[in-house]
This record gives sequence, C-alpha cells and structure tokens, in this order.
Amino acid sequence: MKAAVLGSPIAHSLSPLLHRSGYASRGLDEWSYQRFELTAAQLPGFLAGLDDDWRGFSLTMPLKQACLEVADEVTPLAARAGAGNTLIRTETGWRADNTDIPGLVAALRPVWQGWTSAAILGAGATARSAILALEELGVTSVTVYARRPEQADDLICWAAAVAPELRLTSADLGSWATGGEQAVLSTLPAGAIDGVGVVPGPGLVFDAVYAGWPTPLARAAEAAGRTVVGGAELLLAQALLQFEQFTGVQPDADLLRADLAAAIEPKIVLVGFMGAGKTTVGRALATWLGRPFVDTDELIAAVAGRTIASIFAEDGEPFFRRLEAEAIIEVLTGAPAVVSLGGGAVGTRAVREALAGHRVVYLEVSYAEALARVGGDSGRPVLARPDLPELYAARQELYREVATVTVSSVGEPGQTRQELSDQITARVLSALG
Repeated sequence: MKAAVLGSPIAHSLSPLLHRSGYASRGLDEWSYQRFELTAAQLPGFLAGLDDDWRGFSLTMPLKQACLEVADEVTPLAARAGAGNTLIRTETGWRADNTDIPGLVAALRPVWQGWTSAAILGAGATARSAILALEELGVTSVTVYARRPEQADDLICWAAAVAPELRLTSADLGSWATGGEQAVLSTLPAGAIDGVGVVPGPGLVFDAVYAGWPTPLARAAEAAGRTVVGGAELLLAQALLQFEQFTGVQPDADLLRADLAAAIEPKIVLVGFMGAGKTTVGRALATWLGRPFVDTDELIAAVAGRTIASIFAEDGEPFFRRLEAEAIIEVLTGAPAVVSLGGGAVGTRAVREALAGHRVVYLEVSYAEALARVGGDSGRPVLARPDLPELYAARQELYREVATVTVSSVGEPGQTRQELSDQITARVLSALG
C-alpha cells in the first residue's frame, strides 16, 4: 500500500516522517510513503497514471484548490472551505477532504477557555481554515489583522458566504498587539511578525510556524503570560486524521509527537567547496555535541552500492543530483544530526529550499587551497571539469546564499591536519554560539 505528499515546493514537508513513524508504530510493514513535487496542472495526469496500490495523498500548495476539481467526491467540509489537503481512494474514485480545520480545532481545544472573540493575523489560505476552526470552537466575532486591506476584504466576503453567523472586521496588522483579543491565531509565514508589543495578561497565542521553534512571536507571547500553541500541534493533528483515513488504523500519537519534535530541531549543516574540511570538521563537531554525523556522499554511496564516481560515470550528473537531493531532504527532515553536504549539493533548488530553518555553516576556502588539499583524488568527478574555476566562483554565491554563518577554513603555516581540524572546529563552535 502506498501514500505520498504532493505539492510544490515539497522539500520541507514533514509528512513522510509522520506517516512512516505511524506505520512503524503499528507494524504496517506493507505501507510506504513518498513525496512528489507537482503543480496544479500536473495533478490530473499524475492521478490518472496510478495503480490500485495507491491509497491516499497529503496535499500542500498549490494543490489545495486543484484537488477539488479532480476529485470524484468532495466532503462537505472541504467544499465549504474551498480547499482540501487530503485525497483518499474510495471504491468510486478519489475523495477530497480537509483535515486542516479539524486538526486546528484538535490542537486548540485542550487549552481553549471559551473565548467568543478572537484575532487572526494574516488573510491568506491558512486564515480560511482558522475562521472555520474558530467557528467550531464557539467564536462569534473575529478581527482580521492584515497588511493588505484588499486581501482582508476578500477573506471577509468569503466568510460571509460560508459562515454567515460570524461577525468579521479588519484592521491593520501593526495594531494587533493592542487589539484586546485574548485568543490570537497567527497564520503568517516565518519572519513575518516578531511579537513586539504583546500586552501582558492571560490568553492564547497560536503560531502556525513550526520550524525554528520557538519563534519570536512564541517567545514574546510566553513572556507576556500567554498560553502558546505551535504549528507542530496542527501539523501532527491533521496528519493523525489523514493516517487513519488512509490506513483505517490510529497511530501512536505520542510517538509521532516525539519524532516530530526531533525532526523540527534545526540540524547543523556544513557546506563548502571540496577540500574545505566538511567531513573532518563535521565528525569533530558531532563528537563534541553528542550528535550523529551524516556525510551525504557516504550515505548515497552506501545506499546505491557504488562510489560517487561510478554513479557519475554510469548514470550522469543529473541522475546523481536527484539521488543527492532525495537523500539530503530525508536527512534534514529526520532526527537531530550534524550533516556534511557534497560541494555541488547547493546547486539543486530543492536542497536550498530544504536548508531553510537549519544552521548552515559555510566553510570558506580559496580555490588554490582547495585544490592543494584534494590533490588528484580520483573519487571526485568534478576535478575533471575544464570549467572548474568558474564552477568554484558560481558555487561561492550559493554557499553564501544558504549560510547562516561563514567560517574560514584556512589554517596557519606548518599546522598538522589534526591541528587544522581542531582550529576550524573551534571556529565553528564559536560561530554557532
């Protein structure tokens, strides 16, 4: 039996982790869960080409509206929301459902204090789910705080049609902290709000962001005495509902929660050109921090049963880059670790997207120093490229783009290899704080 998450971009999705953990918790060895990057235009053809082993799909943007058009059946909740996040195979075809809304209700209900008014920060797609979840929780009036008044107006018009008993008003996003609502739901993306000005007192703040937790908003709300609920609880709750619809079995929620908490902890990732010392320093860092170490080149070679050079020679670089991206995404959405990436990994867009939210250390080394360190290593296919200097220059820009800190990997004259490794490791630890 097979299931997967679909959308674009998809590299950040933690759905594979959650569903696979669920399979393991219930001994569902015959089940597998994958990820596929798809646009809305590709969805009909993708579904048409599937065999009967496929039982369900989790959906992210931009497929939440598109799934309603391809489904043979749409649940009343998904139809009301105008969006689905789940496709389930039935005897008559595909059924579209929405587990985001009941998932948000499930995440909030344990701490809900019977509030009848609430604030929603943001007016995008997630805000629609928030409105219907608040209605289910007994809220009768909602203030939508948004940067763009026209987007808030569109949301209010939509709510008037699907939830006519709710009273919605709008205000500028900058005034939310003094609005007076005790229940505040932020549907904004990471970095869109910092929590400055949260008024001390009782109440609830929900932040839909789950990466880089606690967020600035969560920290500010907790310091102000508010109960805080993070996006991980929504992510977990909606996945539990999907899992049961796909398999007919309830997973171990506590196990999935623990696995999710480990997965969203930022990984320490080393990037840089060949010869920068990523593997050597990575191993030392992992030992120092008490974390596992993963060299993605070594991982790929072990899984493929071939050297990187042979993969390049037999199947070509594009094939290797696909293997590499898949391996890196799985590692970055797994347990805490120190991770070393191959020098060209950051050239793949999906890898750069997957690095968001992690602590990425760029080990900077000059072109001449890099070549001196690797010499004529026959295991490095990139050394045979005639445009190697240009490749080096292009990659430096990408390393800087993804890096959260940059550390020089240059040593002192006469240093031994161990002394150099110790020195660079100390620099990295200092930069990471």
